[in-house]
Amino acid sequence: MQQNPQRTTDALLGKMWKTKSARFNAHNRLKAKQSWSTTATSLLSFYLVIAALIPLVYEANLPPGGPKFLSVVYLIISIFLIIVTLLESAKNYGTEADRMHKCALEISELYNEFQALPIDRANDDRVSFTTRYSDILKSHELNHKDVDFLRFELMFADDLKLAGWSRGTKRLHYAILLVVEYGLYFALAAGPLIVGYIYRSELGL
Repeated sequence: MQQNPQRTTDALLGKMWKTKSARFNAHNRLKAKQSWSTTATSLLSFYLVIAALIPLVYEANLPPGGPKFLSVVYLIISIFLIIVTLLESAKNYGTEADRMHKCALEISELYNEFQALPIDRANDDRVSFTTRYSDILKSHELNHKDVDFLRFELMFADDLKLAGWSRGTKRLHYAILLVVEYGLYFALAAGPLIVGYIYRSELGL
């Protein structure tokens, strides 16, 4: 016989479990995006330096149209760097990650408190805990993304008793959302290298 509420059978405890887990995932995702954003903009800055140095180092080897081509590349990368820097800095990934983490910690504390109660006491105090849970959500005014909740579902697929086909569908959905989340940074980091390799003959390299 269960002596305490269980997260897989108690509705309120299940809500807190899912929300806190998803928001811990959101914290990790936002921290990762902050790191990837910094790395991508740093690489773009490095590519600008390379584009500026090529005419100086390989001046004798450049074909007639080489310097003009490099100027266009330099201008495009410069514009991208300005746009990306402005857009990414406005998103405040670090601040949002800290808010998600704080919210998750508060829910986790409430979750542990409720889970420790005997079932009879938990039922008596359920309205109070529901109100406190709602107050926490209202006080933070933020929400995690589908990718964060999907990560939770995949992490606890056994506890949630997800069927095999459901797990496969969720993995595919999760992979697509990861591409959406991080694809821009990969494109910014690898794009100039790919373009440079394709058009290397234009530079006589």
